[in-house]
Amino acid sequence: MTAPRMARSTNRTRAGFTLLEVMIGLAVLGLGLTVLIKSAAGNIFNAQQAHMMGIVTDLARAKMYDLEDKLQKDGFSDTEQHEDDQAFSDEGWPSIHYSYKVELVELPSFDVLTGIAQGRGSGAAGSGGAGAGSAEGGFQNSLLGGMLSQFGGMGGTAGGAGKGSGDVAAALGGSFVQSYYTMFQQILKDSVRKVTLTVTWQVMGSDRDMKVVTFLSDGAAMDKVLNGLGSQELPQAGSGSGSGGAGGTGGTGGGSGKKP
Repeated sequence: MTAPRMARSTNRTRAGFTLLEVMIGLAVLGLGLTVLIKSAAGNIFNAQQAHMMGIVTDLARAKMYDLEDKLQKDGFSDTEQHEDDQAFSDEGWPSIHYSYKVELVELPSFDVLTGIAQGRGSGAAGSGGAGAGSAEGGFQNSLLGGMLSQFGGMGGTAGGAGKGSGDVAAALGGSFVQSYYTMFQQILKDSVRKVTLTVTWQVMGSDRDMKVVTFLSDGAAMDKVLNGLGSQELPQAGSGSGSGGAGGTGGTGGGSGKKP
């Protein structure tokens, strides 16, 4: 009779992750997921922004056409026109809003322009400071500024007692420039309007806006200021007839011409 065999038990150690390794792995996984989610959200935002930008551009272009037709139909007003916080509901985008403003285009008065050319404080202040007229590249160094300075600040025409106040040639030149400048100033005021359109919208809760500026002109108003000079035909050479007389050094003459 044999003795029973004793069962042998063996202790096997199982390999696994420690708590520290698990925590580090979760931290790396969380960081990677954060970067991926942020990148995906950025891509979605950019795609939505590009989509909305195309829509807003088309809406702004159409609204500019509408404003141009309205101004051509109603005519230019002497006062500023504006509308605020209007929605593109008729176009099917009530979440997109717009505001527009129609402004007059005005040049500074001739006296202010002369003051800037002379470097006076009152005239220079109108352009942003006392030293703006004398700065390099400023108005004094421009063609018109140099012309005004050569005419002595238009002393004979603006009523000043400048360097050229007694010079007849400077006075005549100043009167010539002033008359044409005044006419050009009136042309801009009557026939040109500045239209500013501002469109606002949201992309994923973020506010966005776009500003569009254009200048519209009215040919009829410009021709009215010019007294019809732009629509008149010049007579052909040699087709006119004239008469005149001169007496001594102070003679006068006159003539008239007619196109056949």
